[in-house]
Amino acid sequence: MKTYPLLYLMIFVFFAISCEKNNIGEANIFTKIYSDQNSDISYYPLDIKQTADEGYLVLGSISIDTTRTWLNTYVAQIDKEGEMQWSSKIALPYVNPVGNIIEIGGENYIFCMDNLSLQTHVLKINNAEATATQVATIQDVEYPLAVSNIAEGGALLLGYDRIKRSSVLAKIDASFKVVWKTEFLIKEDAEPLLVEHLLKTGKTLPFFTGSIGEGGATHYFANGLYNYTLSLLFVKAAGGDRTGIGQGYRFDGGASSLLPLQGNTFAMSRFSFNRNFLLPTVNIDINSISSINDYGGAHLAEIADYANTITKKMKIKNKDAIVFACNTNNNQVVIYAYDLSEGKLILRKNLGFEHPVMVGGMIQTKDEGIAILVQTMVAGRFKRLGLYKIPKEHL
Repeated sequence: MKTYPLLYLMIFVFFAISCEKNNIGEANIFTKIYSDQNSDISYYPLDIKQTADEGYLVLGSISIDTTRTWLNTYVAQIDKEGEMQWSSKIALPYVNPVGNIIEIGGENYIFCMDNLSLQTHVLKINNAEATATQVATIQDVEYPLAVSNIAEGGALLLGYDRIKRSSVLAKIDASFKVVWKTEFLIKEDAEPLLVEHLLKTGKTLPFFTGSIGEGGATHYFANGLYNYTLSLLFVKAAGGDRTGIGQGYRFDGGASSLLPLQGNTFAMSRFSFNRNFLLPTVNIDINSISSINDYGGAHLAEIADYANTITKKMKIKNKDAIVFACNTNNNQVVIYAYDLSEGKLILRKNLGFEHPVMVGGMIQTKDEGIAILVQTMVAGRFKRLGLYKIPKEHL
């Protein structure tokens, strides 16, 4: 009788792979779309955070399409298998929530805007009551645009002063008091541009903030408006004194994400009109003036114009990696992962097929998978939230 060792080997590999896939539990892999019967509202994803029970806390905003007013604040709790546990549409005056759920003292907070005074409110997420309630108001910062955690236990907040026509970068302590603030003069009235950005009726600009330094921050940065253009703004952590500027080109070029790695080394994405570039590693002198166009990077034509881009450091294939998530021209989300030590591409993965999707938030989960919060179009017209959970085995 003839034997077929190659055939046996192929059958063994097939069953091994099948068993591995079957061992992936429902909590490790799923795709969820969260429906709403109200056809007059649209959902916009902002941030996602995994909770202690391996579920997910979601932050988003809601627009009333028939009125086009300020966007309302939305927060939800999802269990580890992607099922909605509760959701809350926060009533006025709390509008235009800022991306990033901020954790201070083990509690989760949202920064948003007052619909009349334009000042910044801070809401504490209350899981027991399935909502978020106000705990503070930061009167010194209007038009909140971006916020991030800082190592000292507070937050770094970017806003806009409509009287002085300047960007305002403020350090906020754990009691939600302003420690210092630094202003960057824009030299023109940017309010119409920012209103369109906040209402989702015009160009959406990539505003963000962050910290530089291991352990404790030595510097902070913000992507905001300065001197007629979108620019990277660098300041000292102590006192907020300016140190450097990375200049974009008006509002059609600049950084779309920035991730500090070590020293003056960063991971970055940037755009120039309809061209997008990914830079797994780039050196930036934070104490000088430079042009972001000079940083180079790999041009990827499949990324959509002015695409939202998220950059995170993660474990991929047991390697430290820089992971980018972007929107594509064919209405998908594409994930690129680059080996941190060598800068080589080790993963490329597309999400979305039947329904168009746009990335809103991305995290690495406790089981070393990835969870991605997206906006999806149901029936080609209804903007709803969706959640992808990708297991470690599929990376």
